[in-house]
Amino acid sequence: MRLVTMARRLLTVATVLVGSAAQTHATEVIRVLTNIAPPYQEMVGGNLDGTSTRAFNCVMDRMNHRYQVALAPWLRAREQVRMGLADGVFSIAPDIDGDSPEGKFSLPLALERWVWVTSVGGGTLPVEVRPGLPVAAVLGSNQLKFLAAQEAITDGSARSATQLLRMLAGGRVAAVLMDEAELRFAWKEANINPAYLKVTFQRYMPLGVYFSKTFLAAHPGFLERFNAKVPHCAAANMSLTAGERRIAIEAAQQVRDQVLASPLLISSLQASWAIDGAKSVQQIMDEDHRFQKNRANPNEPLVSSVVDHPLSDAFTRIRRESGGAVSEILLFNAAGVAVASSPLSTDLWQADERKFSMTVPNGPDTVFVDNIAFDQSTSQFSVQISFTIPGTKPGTVIGGLTVGLNIEKTLTGS
Repeated sequence: MRLVTMARRLLTVATVLVGSAAQTHATEVIRVLTNIAPPYQEMVGGNLDGTSTRAFNCVMDRMNHRYQVALAPWLRAREQVRMGLADGVFSIAPDIDGDSPEGKFSLPLALERWVWVTSVGGGTLPVEVRPGLPVAAVLGSNQLKFLAAQEAITDGSARSATQLLRMLAGGRVAAVLMDEAELRFAWKEANINPAYLKVTFQRYMPLGVYFSKTFLAAHPGFLERFNAKVPHCAAANMSLTAGERRIAIEAAQQVRDQVLASPLLISSLQASWAIDGAKSVQQIMDEDHRFQKNRANPNEPLVSSVVDHPLSDAFTRIRRESGGAVSEILLFNAAGVAVASSPLSTDLWQADERKFSMTVPNGPDTVFVDNIAFDQSTSQFSVQISFTIPGTKPGTVIGGLTVGLNIEKTLTGS
């Protein structure tokens, strides 16, 4: 019989202890530090809560690990991890000037949305800081390091987001760079009407768990297992806001309209469906396995049929002309089999993924916006937006189209 214990949270002067809800194979207690930073970590009714906290708890419980969370100031927490007195700290961003050799970051538990804040009528700042204008960020923050790297004229004397807004209201600076979540708290504390502020998106910053090098060396494979649970547990923290969603859909629709205008589209989907529609699911899965195994071989017929398709060339042109904002275009038929793509899709069969299940079965005019995905190898954030492709008869669906966007480029227009 599986032993299940209730989650236990106890707040003392500086420590929150959390016992895993399922402790089947882990006897060692993982020691992790954090600090109060609403809405990511905050105290609610005497318990440690917040968006990142819930995601972290979820991951650890799904891994069946016992863990202990203690509160400590950020600088002290990082030092204790470096000294081996704690195994990790969450949820913090990688240093803007590079990852620390003392440890590694997990996939994001949440995202900071960095925004420029200016006074209404004062204009906005582009991605590259406009020369000659004084700007500010919180002392010691990654935002201030970013501004320094941009060689901006900075005033880094603010010790809080509230003080930043007061500096802006007092005319000391032309704009401030801060986390959008902090902004919502700060304007209340600063007693500033948000109607007098103009907010412009700058970039995302991932907030993850920083695990010590010593801990990871003693627990090979732990970070990989942790990261495997993150997408499920952090899904609620990785969705686009309503405004971001609107901009992303409009950008993806422009790509979709170009694809719909191609005279090759309908005939290509009809021809592929005539073949794949007669196959069993097992046959398609076997071909998908062969496709993935031989993906690097241009002579493999399953691979060359996608790579050499004329629409794949058209997709490559669209991506090139987007200046990097469009990262991926994938066309699949009503069986979920890839017909054309740029770059080459990682698998042939899409029917086991949400890009298919949330579009084709739901009929014409369906749009599905997936969560923000973070690629640690490139430090890029992307979003996939998928559409159904209507057939020639009313109410029918002949396939689907997925448009992948570099969401930061899309939102900033860069």
